Amino acid sequence: MTNLFKQVFRVGCVSLIGVILGLTCGNLTALAQNENGSETEQNPQVLDQFSPNPLESTEPEPLLPNPPVVGDLLNETEQERLAPELDKLNEEALILLEQGDPFGAFNLWTRELRLRRYFGLLPEIAALQRVGLIAWNNNQRLYLQFLVERLEEILQQVKAEETLNIEILEALGTAFQETREKELGIETYQTLLNYAREQEDILQEEQALSKIGQIYLDWLDYEAAALVYEELLEIQQQIKLLRTEGILPPPPPPPVNAEGETVEQPSEVQSLENLSFIYEQLEKPLKSIAARERLVGYYSQLQNFQPIPDLKLAIGLNFEKLGLFQQAGQNYQEAYTVAMTIQELANASEALGRLAKLYRSQEQTQAALELYQAQLLIEQQSYNFYGMMNVYDNIGQIYFDQKAYQRALAAYQQGLQIAQQLKYREDHFVKRIETVNRQIAP
Repeated sequence: MTNLFKQVFRVGCVSLIGVILGLTCGNLTALAQNENGSETEQNPQVLDQFSPNPLESTEPEPLLPNPPVVGDLLNETEQERLAPELDKLNEEALILLEQGDPFGAFNLWTRELRLRRYFGLLPEIAALQRVGLIAWNNNQRLYLQFLVERLEEILQQVKAEETLNIEILEALGTAFQETREKELGIETYQTLLNYAREQEDILQEEQALSKIGQIYLDWLDYEAAALVYEELLEIQQQIKLLRTEGILPPPPPPPVNAEGETVEQPSEVQSLENLSFIYEQLEKPLKSIAARERLVGYYSQLQNFQPIPDLKLAIGLNFEKLGLFQQAGQNYQEAYTVAMTIQELANASEALGRLAKLYRSQEQTQAALELYQAQLLIEQQSYNFYGMMNVYDNIGQIYFDQKAYQRALAAYQQGLQIAQQLKYREDHFVKRIETVNRQIAP
């Protein structure tokens, strides 16, 4: 099994060793580690990554002295009687963990998980996922490895069946994501993807591709994620066309989880947003621009202008990186226009600031000065004193470069007044004013 945590060593922090030793139902003693990193072994029977999985232990269980034959389940009445006891084990384990006793906590969870097996695969997977997340959050990597081994065993069992159980595979996929198991998560969703393609179920294909793409994205595997999301976009465009033609029904309302929260569903917008981010990380500005321009078109068609200024600003910045200053300036202007229309003053100010900086880099100082003065009005309108201070600084620099020292001095003095109110960058403006005064002095 390819597993991220198979390289966990016995030598670790005391809390990790304590949990490792608490994995069986027997009474194992923890190891102490001194400041130099040497171990004092108090019991030779120490579990490590080569030990048998404690979840497979056949030791007698007091809560179920006569378990069913391997592979059989408890009947409904037996499950109803045992379930509260298992819930109690979980609650007691949480208390022990909070009290700083991971040894006792994971000992109890081992008992619970062994017994959950007699309730069926779905309840067992849910319990493995729950405890696996706790193990991850508490840095109990070896115990997590044992949990994942059991999850992988279930996966291979399901894949070997003549008819795939989609519900169990989906539960396994979620469990592998929660336990940060990249390769097994991808294997699970790839199985679902292959099945969806065999059944020509394009909606299930979309779901599986979305999950695979998210796993790659979570693991910062941007090259692989880009390929998946490009493929996913093609599928989503086909779905849109089939819905337009009435071949597929409209999308149903998004499902709600147990906490009452809406579960986000894959969408063309989400895929484009992820692709624009991915291509930024891969330093492929042209592809990032293409994804964002498609988003602009999507939102424009919906008459939803709120996201457009941010998108235009990002597009403009990418054009700047490419040295395409005319296209950059055009997008900054469009960002400003839309932002002012919907009264997004912060984005409007940022667009003017970027445009002014662009003009300054092209030595179009008069145009830049006019843009900064327009930006100043927006900052004053929104009572953004930090913004006003920075604009006065930029105006002062332009006047200084033009040798218009009196105007530069006035701008720096305005900036200093605000800096003194904010108690921020005062020294900067004082030095600027001193420099200007030296130029003015005879």
